[in-house]
Amino acid sequence: MEYKREISKIIFDYFSNKEITEEKIYKSLEVPPNQDLGNYSLPCFFLSKLLKKSPVVIAKDLAGSLRSKDFEFFEVNGYLNIKINSFLLFKNTISDILNLKENFTKRNIDSRTYVIDTFNPNPLKTLHVGHIRNAVTGQVVYNLLKEIGANPKAVTYNGDVGTHVSKWLWYYYKFLEKNKKEIPKSYVSKWFGEIYISAGNKVAENPDIYKKEIDDLQVKLMTDESLQKDLKKFVTASFNSFLEVGKELGITVDHTIFESQAEKKFLEIKTDLFKKYKDIFVEDDGAIVADLGSKELGNFILIKGNGALLYGAKDIGLINLKKEKYPDCNDFLYVVACEQDFYLKQLFRLFKFIYPNFNNLHISHGLINTPEGKMKSREGGMTLYEDFRDEVFTKVNKVLTENGLDSDQSTLKKISFGTIIFEMLKINTSKNLVFDLDVATDLAGDSCSYVQYTGVRAKGILEKANLSNISLKDLSKATLENEELLLINKFQELQEKIEYSARNYKPHIIANYALELAHLFNKFYTTCQVLVEDEAIKKNRVLIIKAYIIVLTKTLSILGIEMPEKM
Repeated sequence: MEYKREISKIIFDYFSNKEITEEKIYKSLEVPPNQDLGNYSLPCFFLSKLLKKSPVVIAKDLAGSLRSKDFEFFEVNGYLNIKINSFLLFKNTISDILNLKENFTKRNIDSRTYVIDTFNPNPLKTLHVGHIRNAVTGQVVYNLLKEIGANPKAVTYNGDVGTHVSKWLWYYYKFLEKNKKEIPKSYVSKWFGEIYISAGNKVAENPDIYKKEIDDLQVKLMTDESLQKDLKKFVTASFNSFLEVGKELGITVDHTIFESQAEKKFLEIKTDLFKKYKDIFVEDDGAIVADLGSKELGNFILIKGNGALLYGAKDIGLINLKKEKYPDCNDFLYVVACEQDFYLKQLFRLFKFIYPNFNNLHISHGLINTPEGKMKSREGGMTLYEDFRDEVFTKVNKVLTENGLDSDQSTLKKISFGTIIFEMLKINTSKNLVFDLDVATDLAGDSCSYVQYTGVRAKGILEKANLSNISLKDLSKATLENEELLLINKFQELQEKIEYSARNYKPHIIANYALELAHLFNKFYTTCQVLVEDEAIKKNRVLIIKAYIIVLTKTLSILGIEMPEKM
């Protein structure tokens, strides 16, 4: 039962003022800060101006007039508060969850196609921790949009051209020891990344000479077929190593576009585009600049005076390739670090002129630090993914062992990858993140392992209860304790949390919901003994636990996290 929709209809039917719509009431309903204030509340302040009455009077009028066997209405400080009948809430919520299982949150309220530009590490460069926050953020946005009925497509855009390519090849040919030139069987992205870091360090020793050598190699790459063949081999291997990392983190990649393809597409459409929008694209000292009509955004240079294409030109090519692949899409999401905030403001301003029907949104994410400062590797750059992953695995294994918990390979993987993903998501995406490994693996703290452990504990209770044949017909009207009601209320919040998170692209809402859910389960577990003599109470609580496992598993799956079988 969609309580919020039903409540909105009851309230709407009371009014005759045409300016008061059911949708406005629906959108204004809130969840109160504590259960004593009911399940929903309607702030009546927005009605005051329309009805020429104070919010308190309006709320009292509504509370005194509205009647329903399912809902209790009462006024608190200008709010109309609504409490759902406890048994109705219990019965309907548990029934929906146990009948629909993982589909109990799904809604078909958005049928649009979204292209999500995410997980864009460049071949022959480092795959570092920052890419992981980018990837898991994009994945949760993808999962949330699926939940509300949309059709998301995850596109990865990778730089296979440019100075970084020739710099990597330059170091590989000139300085890499012969016994290290073969692509390894494991830690492949680390191998590519370390060569790139070494190349950067080497250039710093003698920049004047070495930069010229790299530039010369870049020119040679344009015509030398042998070099091009080697480059293709290395780019393919490097990119495939990124896909392997994506696979172990559960990242979806529906389509791949390389920078060289975007360049080619821009050059194909350039003449017609410049002709059609000749007032926007102007020549300035040999360069091509887009006039954005904004002093704040300044000049947006697309082509340098020497003819080299800059990022803006390639992004024009990129969005055209996306549109060709997904012709029914007009909604383009860019999951990109906050360092590109200004650039994307410029780009989207340009797109408003040349592609007015496209909706472009930047989902900006902050940077990652440690408690000591910026997260760096021993080479001085951002920590490479494999080093970070191995450190997490080692720490999780140590914590599990010290606490006498199971640390078999399956459990270790689910908790370790869960820890990586959860820590990347539990802070608002727009904020910088401090990854503290001690905090991230604290079994008693706001950690993934804490949340996962509540699920494992719940499964253990079910095994001890030994009521495998229990079903919804065993639901009874036995009095529900406060902790039971709090948990049931939290179950039925998930659908709204998903809708809000999907509409606003805020994955941290779901991560924090998982923590709130786990905290409430622990309070329930501590206060409400399950294995009691009263069969009606026992069965009710077993059904609540069965529902909890489904809700928690669903919540974690949206985050891309698996539940261990044991701990």
